[in-house]
Amino acid sequence: MIISTRHSIGIIGGEGRTGGQFARLFKKHGFTVRATGSKTKRQNESILRNCDIVIFALPLKSAATMITGFSKKARRKDQLLLDLSSLKVNEVKAMLCGAGEVIGMHPLFGPSTDPKGETIILCPARVRKETMTSLTNVLHRLGLKTVVMTPGEHDRFMAIVQVIPHLKSLLMAEVMRSMKIDFSKVLSMCTPTYEMEFNIVGRFLDDHPGLYMPIIFRNPETKRILRLMEKSVKNLTTLASKDNLNAAEKRYSACRRFFEPHLNKARSHSEACIRTLLSLSR
Repeated sequence: MIISTRHSIGIIGGEGRTGGQFARLFKKHGFTVRATGSKTKRQNESILRNCDIVIFALPLKSAATMITGFSKKARRKDQLLLDLSSLKVNEVKAMLCGAGEVIGMHPLFGPSTDPKGETIILCPARVRKETMTSLTNVLHRLGLKTVVMTPGEHDRFMAIVQVIPHLKSLLMAEVMRSMKIDFSKVLSMCTPTYEMEFNIVGRFLDDHPGLYMPIIFRNPETKRILRLMEKSVKNLTTLASKDNLNAAEKRYSACRRFFEPHLNKARSHSEACIRTLLSLSR
């Protein structure tokens, strides 16, 4: 398929935040777009029959199951199936139940973000080279950068990029809640660095659990990450009980050596964030 504005696009879930963002983006660039939501779901089967490109923008909690049901009704071999899920292994497998070509997509930006210059990951599954090249070109014309990887690679990388930071925020929030922290007093004593840490936790919590909990707990790497965290906490607990600062410093130094290639960038970028936070505070 050589994708052009003569191809119709149907977005199942296109009345939601992420689906709606892509509906607007494609319409802006001349595509005919049909979007459905919870109140217009009767039109989903019409989209599956009639649209040349079908995009699934569904809640991650139920995406794989819902995509499987929809894809079984997508019997056109000349059709392209795409999805916008934050995970890919099960979601791409679900799209393969359809007859057409299949590419998983994961936009690495939120629905309120200006997508120009942002990155979208592509996970080709059953697709001709010309279709893949054409979709990449279209996304570039929309102002997006593209990265290509397998669904398995995607989910492993997202375990690092998303799961570990989200787990950190969740654990910080749970410990602070258990300690009944007085936020006003804590923030009055925060340096900009620590205030930035708390702001990240607040940003994580200022959304809906239906977004973040599936990202964390549906990732196939999460159980392994939690086991590693549990092991690390047990080791640190032992060091704390023995007041073994020398061993703790060795652990710190080992981690520092691992992060060595990134330290200069981490320092400069975090300092820039802190300067911005200070300017906002003033």
